[in-house]
Amino acid sequence: MSSSEQTNIESKRRSYDACDPAYLRELRNAAGIDVHVLARTACLSVAQVRALETDNSDLLFYSDAIKRQAYKRLLMILGADPPSVEVPDELRDAGKVAEAHLNTLDQLVAMSHQPALNRSTWGWVRSGVTKLNKHKQFMGALLLLVAAVGLFVMQGLQSAGDLVVVAPSASEAVQTPPESALVAAVPSPASSTPQAAKPAATAAALVAASADTVLTAPVSSASAPISEPATLAASSKVVGCAHVTDAMPQLTPFIAQKEGRYVYVVSLGNAEICLVDGNKQATVLQLKAGENRSVQGVAPWQVSSPQLSKLQIFFQGWRIAIPEASTRVSLVEVPVSR
Repeated sequence: MSSSEQTNIESKRRSYDACDPAYLRELRNAAGIDVHVLARTACLSVAQVRALETDNSDLLFYSDAIKRQAYKRLLMILGADPPSVEVPDELRDAGKVAEAHLNTLDQLVAMSHQPALNRSTWGWVRSGVTKLNKHKQFMGALLLLVAAVGLFVMQGLQSAGDLVVVAPSASEAVQTPPESALVAAVPSPASSTPQAAKPAATAAALVAASADTVLTAPVSSASAPISEPATLAASSKVVGCAHVTDAMPQLTPFIAQKEGRYVYVVSLGNAEICLVDGNKQATVLQLKAGENRSVQGVAPWQVSSPQLSKLQIFFQGWRIAIPEASTRVSLVEVPVSR
């Protein structure tokens, strides 16, 4: 390459790098192209083309690289080749380029075989925290599973503790013989047994009674004595369930939410209850502990039972407060509050 050609290339390079406005204006005038036509052909605005032909083009382009690309496009449209880039001799030889690539690959392989650097304790902790952050969902699910298993085990231990507390009721039946056994063990005054033999007979009867209790007595706190008086059994039942004209407490609900067409009864223990509606229709209910029942009818109602304290009575959507020691009450309907 001659010195004149080298000078021409360097001149073009300087013009391109500096976006020489005089060189661009000279090329456009030589080609005889109007500014509007050149701008439309290069997909630029007329203001940008005029700015490139003057020294005020810095405000119309986002960066110098975009400005040089627009300048290069105008040069190509005007028929001037942009300056070429000089390629070093090392890159012109294909063998040297391939050897350089192989050397780079060898260096990468050598670096991969190097032993790992010694990490400090803090480095290991940071790497562990980074791994945990990558598996947040998995760790959250694992923690929820552990919490569920812990709650299940705690509930199992509590239920097992309840069973252990209930078990000693059997030993109470063994230690405490029923009253009927004690009564049967005491001999009558008319017995012909000598006075000296009475203590021995009483002890033998107690032992026998306790032995019978262990074998036959059910473990239940609701079991009644064997020799329960007949009068007590008779007093626990409703006698003569019918409409009466006697004076009795008249009860009304605090707030009437429903009509008085029925009475709802919940039993807290074994009980018998008599309900008589306004048409003098009588209904007797025998309820067990935890049982509930509804009776349809017409108000006013007469409710009677020896065990009213064991019953919860609901009338017109409200629980009725039963006076203490009452065995018969009257439920009077009130207008429903709206």
